[in-house]
Amino acid sequence: MPTSASVKHGNWLRRSLSRLGIRGSRRTSQPTEETIDANVLEAHLDQNDRMQLYRRAMQRADVEWSDSFFKQCRFYSLQQTVEMVLRKGLSNDFAECGCWKGHSTYIISSLLRDQGFANRFHVFDSFEGGLSDKSPEDQNKLYVEDTDSIAHQKKVFSSNLEAVQETLTEFSFVDLYEGWIPDRFNEIEDRKFSFVHIDVDLYQPTLDSLEFFFPRLDTDGVVVIDDYGFSAFPGAKQATDEFLKRNEHQMLYEIPTGGAFIIK
Repeated sequence: MPTSASVKHGNWLRRSLSRLGIRGSRRTSQPTEETIDANVLEAHLDQNDRMQLYRRAMQRADVEWSDSFFKQCRFYSLQQTVEMVLRKGLSNDFAECGCWKGHSTYIISSLLRDQGFANRFHVFDSFEGGLSDKSPEDQNKLYVEDTDSIAHQKKVFSSNLEAVQETLTEFSFVDLYEGWIPDRFNEIEDRKFSFVHIDVDLYQPTLDSLEFFFPRLDTDGVVVIDDYGFSAFPGAKQATDEFLKRNEHQMLYEIPTGGAFIIK
């Protein structure tokens, strides 16, 4: 999305839902039309280092069509949390649950390489499978979705293992695990982690990821929940909130434009 353009929030929402294959009868009133001028925020200017990395990673992963102001906000925050963990000197492994086409993976890997990261970055995704089956907790709060809409979403969120490997070919410390979450988590059950990025959209894989990684996370380590707070994917927030009620943590920060991060 060019930063020189203003963005209508309501129009963006309708386009985004359509791209994700979310169609059906509306549950709520029409979205508010509100103009957002990204140029008023220095973080969204093209010369910003984080924004340059964001766009370079988009090109590498071939997902420029998915760009939006809200995604820029989430990924800007993602970069800051990675940088914070590295500044603290936390040096155990990193992990990502759900990488889609490797956009966020490329960003995290670039930051790790620039800081001389000496451990492993473990990345889990079903790849060809796309999204797993939805549970009742994943009922869309905006639309009543039909079978065709749900099937289309699965297709949109599928990716190709070989293509992601090519996107990440410059990073020798990245290990890709193809399969449904949490089927292959046992392969790294003896590892410790400093940072985990969870982007699996739905309730059960979000909960499974938290249950596995959080006990293995460093004190002051960070977990980022990409889908927290999105009405199209309410299961991610529900799973996170339920988990945190049972587990001690320093803070949960809910990003107003979508997503959240947890500091253990």
